[in-house]
Amino acid sequence: MKNKLMFYGILSSVVLAAVLFFVFLPAINPTSFGFWMYLWISLVPFMLCISLDISKNSNMKKQQVIYSIFGASVAIVLIIVMISGPILNAKEYASRINLVESSFDEVSEVDFNKVAIIDRNSTMVLGDRTLGQLPELISQFEVSSIYSQISYQDSIVRVTPLDYNGFIKYLTNNKEGIPGYIVVNATTGKSDLVKLEDLGLKGMRYSVNAILFEDRDRHLRFAYPFENFYETNFEIDEEGIPYWITSTVSYKGIGQKATITGVIAMNAVDGTMTKYEVGNIPAWIDRVYASDLIIEQVDQSGEFIHGFINSMFGQKDVYTTTEGYNYIELNDDIWLYTGITSVNADESNIGFVLINQRTQEAKKIMSSGAEEYSAMSSAEGKVQHLGYRSTFPLLINVGGRPTYLVSLKDNAGLVKMYAMIDCEDYQQVVTVDKDKGLEY
Repeated sequence: MKNKLMFYGILSSVVLAAVLFFVFLPAINPTSFGFWMYLWISLVPFMLCISLDISKNSNMKKQQVIYSIFGASVAIVLIIVMISGPILNAKEYASRINLVESSFDEVSEVDFNKVAIIDRNSTMVLGDRTLGQLPELISQFEVSSIYSQISYQDSIVRVTPLDYNGFIKYLTNNKEGIPGYIVVNATTGKSDLVKLEDLGLKGMRYSVNAILFEDRDRHLRFAYPFENFYETNFEIDEEGIPYWITSTVSYKGIGQKATITGVIAMNAVDGTMTKYEVGNIPAWIDRVYASDLIIEQVDQSGEFIHGFINSMFGQKDVYTTTEGYNYIELNDDIWLYTGITSVNADESNIGFVLINQRTQEAKKIMSSGAEEYSAMSSAEGKVQHLGYRSTFPLLINVGGRPTYLVSLKDNAGLVKMYAMIDCEDYQQVVTVDKDKGLEY
């Protein structure tokens, strides 16, 4: 009985581990907290069978030993998580990102031909409208909500793939693959469906809504079972070839202080993959450092600037990012912009940060001014009789002065006007009708 129960326990755990790996795709990496959850759940059938055998033989001491070992593994993992966290390593967490104090003069004078004024919500409307003009495709495919903002052929665009419109549509179309992707110019709003056959390519076989081994994440995990993945974005190279770009990370201890180590570029058409380490990433790849990871790093650089205790009490020089962020283009790269404010501040910024999403180059520009939502309210107040709502601001350089640029939308979500707000004096607002253009 003992050997049978142990055999059944081992077999059940192996089968469960295989099923869990196929479905949830955990990294087989002990630095990932998800790996330990996967391991503990996989061992449950084995633990139950061993416990059942011990109970039948009335050996409660052995049962207690087994449970103690299991409990100890949980406790050890939690202890490692705690000792590798910011409480004991505040200085290390404060230096996760190197914010170089810079002058606003380093931000190029605005080029209105390359300003990404079309926000994400408007982009999604334009993308859906583009697919809707092609009835032969809209019945079989849907527009993905990814919409990655990238620099492409000297323009700022958002790109997103089409995907299968449900399981049945996958079964009827997967042999040919997904026929194309949508490109929306973030400056002009021009939206195009790029058909892969026009580029001499077959359809994309690897996507979010594909199943089994054509599922994007499963194809990636099976090729790199030991890598910790952070975020996957859709991008195209300068020839228009579609790729899935996945950032890889390392952790401190278990699941702490994620650090980008490189990217894996997966060709969405044929599934071939190339791994690039940080420092050797091709220039056409724009999104290496995820936005939420950048915000976390900047927040921790301000929170732990003088240690953990100061972050809780006193809070000398402690700062944090403001709510929300946006993207600007500098030197053919995409930079994340967000304001920074004192934790005790009111509706004002003490400066702002710009972070290159490909290289993590970071600039901190100390320039007091209005917090973004105050600037948005000021722009809305300028046209309050029309009831327009403001988008989140872009930061631009107008005549050497930091300036917020927003779109003003009506209740239907259509852009009607643009507004520029002086960052230092947010009561200074200039508006222009959309039809006249930004250079008016």
